[in-house]
Formats: sequence, structure tokens, C-alpha cells
Amino acid sequence: MRRYRCWHDVIESLLKALLTGEKRITELCLHANIPVDRGRRLIEYLIRCGLIFKYEKDGRIYYRITEKGYEWLGIYRKLKEILHLSL
Repeated sequence: MRRYRCWHDVIESLLKALLTGEKRITELCLHANIPVDRGRRLIEYLIRCGLIFKYEKDGRIYYRITEKGYEWLGIYRKLKEILHLSL
């Protein structure tokens, strides 16, 4: 039976993808295994929350994780440990 991910797990996947550096939207969505249209909405939400930021380089849009995004990842990982959920 397929296990559906909660939106926190999808956010974790997006932020983890940005740990290695800047990414474009397609790379982020591939890493998080979500369609680009859904990813676009979620990424805009993360920008509004201050977890990632968007910038333009050479006419292309890139995304990077913010300090608040690193903090969110740490807190979420710790919460999963406390609740004994699989990482």
C-alpha cells in the first residue's frame, strides 16, 4: 500500500534539495518527487514564509535556502527523532 507524504515531508524534501546549493524549479520538483505545478505553489509559500528565496541569474530563476530554512530543517528532524519516526 502506498504511503502518502504529509506536506511537511514534501517541504523537507524541497529544503534538503537546496542544501547542496542553488536549484531551478524543475530540479527541486524532481528531488521532491512532485509535479512542477504543485511545486510552484509550495515554493511560493516557502518564499512567503522566509524559508527559501528566489533570485535571477543569467535570465533564469534560481532558489536558495535561507537561515530560517536551515533552522526549520533542524527543528523538523529533531521533532521526527522525538516522535520516533523514520528519517
